Amino acid sequence: MPRSAGDYALSRLVLATAYWLRPPRTRWFPHLVIRIVRDRLSRPHPMPSLDRIQPKPPGLAGLATDLGTDAVLAGFRGGFYPQGHWGAMKWWSPPIRAVMLLENVHIAKRFRRTLRGADMRVAFDTDFSGVLDGCAAPRGKRLHVTWITPCARALYKRLFAEGHAHSVEIYDAENHLVGGLFGVAAGPVFSALSMFHTADNASKFAIVSLYHHLEARGFVAVDHQVMSGWVAALGGTEMPRQDYVVLLGRTGTPDAGRWSTEFTLGQTADWQPANRPADS
Repeated sequence: MPRSAGDYALSRLVLATAYWLRPPRTRWFPHLVIRIVRDRLSRPHPMPSLDRIQPKPPGLAGLATDLGTDAVLAGFRGGFYPQGHWGAMKWWSPPIRAVMLLENVHIAKRFRRTLRGADMRVAFDTDFSGVLDGCAAPRGKRLHVTWITPCARALYKRLFAEGHAHSVEIYDAENHLVGGLFGVAAGPVFSALSMFHTADNASKFAIVSLYHHLEARGFVAVDHQVMSGWVAALGGTEMPRQDYVVLLGRTGTPDAGRWSTEFTLGQTADWQPANRPADS
């Protein structure tokens, strides 16, 4: 028997609460609740600002009460992103940001060989909904609650339809979607929000293809929010919030619209960032 909307909301509340009660997040949970209640009562300005960021939980800037396109894009360009595992989405701006400067991308020789030998292909903006589904799907048998709620899904599908959000898809030899990522273009920076894979290396192929295509389009960096081992190995760096905001202020705002695939995985295997010497 299908679950009702009420059952779905209750299960999400339970899972989201459990998410925040797991170490090390548990110490931030009371502060999160207090901030939500305070914003509900005071109805602060809908646009996030650096002076509203609180240290507990780190980077929380309050409720995202306006999810209109102009407000969301302004938030991204100011160094924020909207996210929430249950209830209203919240504005976040972590004190330390994981950033890949595209001029610093390093692809090891071994992975270049893997790219050349892959029986897969890359595409852009061909199955945004499929990538959302893949990113939101449970991963393994662990407790799972995704931040890609119905509200978030509606927001990013709208931004995609308007040409501000984009997806990278990796397809196998049978044309099945086996990996990908999605995010939002914010000035000279692309904010990569989530990724997934169901085949070995598929999400890694999506990341390096994204870097290659973004450099060709005039972007300067990719925001990954939180550092992963793979992004660090590719040359990513951790950047203080204020430096990240300065980076966002660089000139260059790519035009909105659907993206096309410019390079194959094999061509990306041969790519060198313009200002970087040949990788060893």
